[in-house]
Amino acid sequence: MLIVTVLTSGLGAAILSMLNVAANSYGLAVVPSYLMYIYNGHALLWYTVVSLGTVVVAFVATNAFAIPKEILKPDENVETANAVISSTVSDDKVYAPVSGETVALANVSDPVFASGMMGDGLAIKPAEKGINNVHAPQTGTLSVVADTGHAYGMTTDDGMEILVHLGIDTVNLKGAPFTVAVKAGQHVNKGDLLGTFDQAAIKKAGLDPMTIVLITNSKSYARIEPVADTSVQAGADLLAVQREDVKVEAVSPAPL
Repeated sequence: MLIVTVLTSGLGAAILSMLNVAANSYGLAVVPSYLMYIYNGHALLWYTVVSLGTVVVAFVATNAFAIPKEILKPDENVETANAVISSTVSDDKVYAPVSGETVALANVSDPVFASGMMGDGLAIKPAEKGINNVHAPQTGTLSVVADTGHAYGMTTDDGMEILVHLGIDTVNLKGAPFTVAVKAGQHVNKGDLLGTFDQAAIKKAGLDPMTIVLITNSKSYARIEPVADTSVQAGADLLAVQREDVKVEAVSPAPL
């Protein structure tokens, strides 16, 4: 815009010079500058014509060259500009698949689980020294049932994705301390028996029997917090989950 102003001002001055229009005093080129030509009608007339013409040329040149194109571009999403945005908050829970002592993920020996890379959640140190039953932490469809019995993945009826991982590196045991009572694709209810594991056998193999409960699509939720005390019974509340769904509704503008 500065370049347009300089060029149009220079053009106006050049035209006035060619017309031999000269002021009889000195002053700024603003509205009072017309007073510099009041004693010469010919000069005042040409100064008025040229100054107004310069303003018009500057206006046209500014619109054509000096204004960024994105400012002049029409709004591509007019509906969004005339929209009502509403949000719905829904609360849900994840229930303990086994009984035991709760442990923060950060304190789990596996760095992948501890970092939260696979999702937010909580760990449980199993209570039973021998056979532990593993129950469904929610109602939904089993998406993963490991052949070795060491892991279960499920998607709840509300879309929450939960992983129950039994022990650290227990996949290497090739299913020896585990039994499986379900299969992938099966719909289960909260508390249904998924399988069992033998904590004593896992420890005898030199492995950690810690049970990990994760929400693998954690980014879809606004809040995931532990609600269990230091100890929890299978089927009791383990995690409180809150989801916020934002809805945008287009609204037609009112007629003028």
